[in-house]
Amino acid sequence: LISVGAHKPVLSRAHDDVSAGVDPEEALIAAIREALEKPDSPWTALLEPIIGPRTPDEYRAQVRATLDARKEAKRWRKKAKWWKRRATETGTKDLITPSPSDISSIMEELSEERR
Repeated sequence: LISVGAHKPVLSRAHDDVSAGVDPEEALIAAIREALEKPDSPWTALLEPIIGPRTPDEYRAQVRATLDARKEAKRWRKKAKWWKRRATETGTKDLITPSPSDISSIMEELSEERR
């Protein structure tokens, strides 16, 4: 973008808006959106893959990744809660619990199918 000078009109427009009292972030976003409205703009080639339409496969993959991350976070919370409860039980004064850094190194056992 810089080599073809595409940044100049965007930054100039954003600068004018900021000088007029517009929030800098809003000014820059508005300037980029204005540049995107021009079909021959280099901004279109750069940002269209990021903000453009998604294929059903891309959408499903992203949903699956999000759900997997949530499931993994829930699993870690359960492990931490179990260790905390175990450490606070009476009669377990000699119990050594993992430190938070050790908990993150616990390896999940995978079934043969998943290996």
